[in-house]
Amino acid sequence: MKKLLSRFFEPSLEERELVDKINSIKKSYPSLKVVGRGTVMINPRDITESNNFKEDLKRAKILVRG
Repeated sequence: MKKLLSRFFEPSLEERELVDKINSIKKSYPSLKVVGRGTVMINPRDITESNNFKEDLKRAKILVRG
């Protein structure tokens, strides 16, 4: 019976993929927290101090300046 019920509560492939994505993002942003359905909190400093953000900021400045 327990085995039968567990099949109904197994995460779907899509849910497992989302969990994997969140876990990989958490490696870059340790303050990331999922606090509700579709609600994510993160310390802005984690983003602004990341290499990706700094590179994107440089590219944005080039685009704006022309």
